[in-house]
Amino acid sequence: MLYCKKCGVSVEGNPDYCPLCQGELSGTALGAQKYPAIQKKPNRLAFALKLAFMITLAAVVICAFIDYCVTGAAFGWWLYVAAGAATLWVAAAVALKLRGNVAKSIFFTTVTGVLLTFLWDRGTGYTGWSVDYVLPISLIAAMLAMAVTSRILKLPIEQYIYYMILDIIFALVPLILILTGAVTLIPLSLASVAASVLSLAALVIFEGRAVKAEIIRRTHL
Repeated sequence: MLYCKKCGVSVEGNPDYCPLCQGELSGTALGAQKYPAIQKKPNRLAFALKLAFMITLAAVVICAFIDYCVTGAAFGWWLYVAAGAATLWVAAAVALKLRGNVAKSIFFTTVTGVLLTFLWDRGTGYTGWSVDYVLPISLIAAMLAMAVTSRILKLPIEQYIYYMILDIIFALVPLILILTGAVTLIPLSLASVAASVLSLAALVIFEGRAVKAEIIRRTHL
């Protein structure tokens, strides 16, 4: 019979390792293995992420190589590609970490992406593209994504209404930027504000009780 010196127990069947400590077994096996071996299923998501990361890294390296061959400079336009890839993966990491709650994932991924693109814009001389284009488009997309996914997945309103309200409030930021003169492309920012107002009105009209209950629960009134 097989024996584990570390645990001091005899093990029936023909296992490869001690079922208690996973250590090596000594002795001779008597009989066949008691339980069938369970084959681990490959983690396709992990493999896909590793493959995507490898492709992204290869793209950055290729861009750096081409940039150096063409311009002869060690630091050139390939840094923008690297920064874009880093922004993408940081936002993806946030989305994956919060994937258990779809609405929460959408909201924080949007906030992370907007902040990163603003920092990127500032770091490259600031031309305003982050607040003129990325901010309003991201906020409108987030509101649409929450509304569509909640319907498709048939989520209870309690699971997404809080983050929907936060996104609607966040979508009013372009209005502040318009009033302070920080935005040059006003129509797109106004579209974000209009979408925010309409979304809030729809929530109040169709889900007024749920909105009230959520506000009371969150503010402990």
